[in-house]
Amino acid sequence: MKKLGLKIIFTLILVLFSVTKVNAVQFDVLVLPTDMFNVCDNYFCFPEPSEIAANYVIQDLETYNTINTVPLSEVRTKLETKPALKQVTQDMLKNFEETEKIDFQILSELSKEFGVKSAIIISSYAITDRSATRRDLWEVLEISSAFKITYPFNLTTTAVLTDNVNSVVMWSNKYNKTVSDSNGYFLALNHAQAASHLEKIKQYYRNNVSKNISQNVHLRFFPKDVRTFTIKNSQAEQTEEPTFVPNALEHLIKPQMIRELEEGNSNTTSTDDFIFEF
Repeated sequence: MKKLGLKIIFTLILVLFSVTKVNAVQFDVLVLPTDMFNVCDNYFCFPEPSEIAANYVIQDLETYNTINTVPLSEVRTKLETKPALKQVTQDMLKNFEETEKIDFQILSELSKEFGVKSAIIISSYAITDRSATRRDLWEVLEISSAFKITYPFNLTTTAVLTDNVNSVVMWSNKYNKTVSDSNGYFLALNHAQAASHLEKIKQYYRNNVSKNISQNVHLRFFPKDVRTFTIKNSQAEQTEEPTFVPNALEHLIKPQMIRELEEGNSNTTSTDDFIFEF
């Protein structure tokens, strides 16, 4: 009887170990803000919005036991030892910031260097309803303060999740926020006013954008099954049991970024947003 009990316990331990092993799927992701190499040379000397967003995304992704990320400090340190790779990475991020085109060849090199298979590229820019010129947010703040231009600016943030093994976009989205003070102005005549804008932007990225990005990334790595059944035309066929096809509709979904690139239009706001709406 004791031997039987021991066998049952041993079998249960093996089953639990197998289940744990099966579920312990890990995804490694490289988060790349387009301004990660920018030198802080503006008057206010604040971190760039894309880097603020990237740091919060990394923090949120680390809360999932199944997703690993590389800290930005480690990315910078490693690329400093490889000047050629750093230069092509800078060029790739600059090109994405301006055109939203993705260089999968460079991403593939970065994936090999950091031991990942996916990357999240994050960019941001500011525009007004009076000018379509894309500017850095803090550059806009300097111009506003210098010329006392008080109308608010729109901050647009783009996030793209790429599969660097198959060179495809897995998910993408855009986030828009009007940046202004409580009176509807965007002006900073001193450091305190600029710091106030910075705190609002941090709160926006921490509580909204980063959570949305991280949850959508998690859903792409661990999607829920789409249960679809084949429809039988004849009565004879209808007697057969319906066939379950997991994720059968997945091939019909074309990521928003790919649609935009094919259509030559990157200004539309994506509706591919499962968790939050802005």
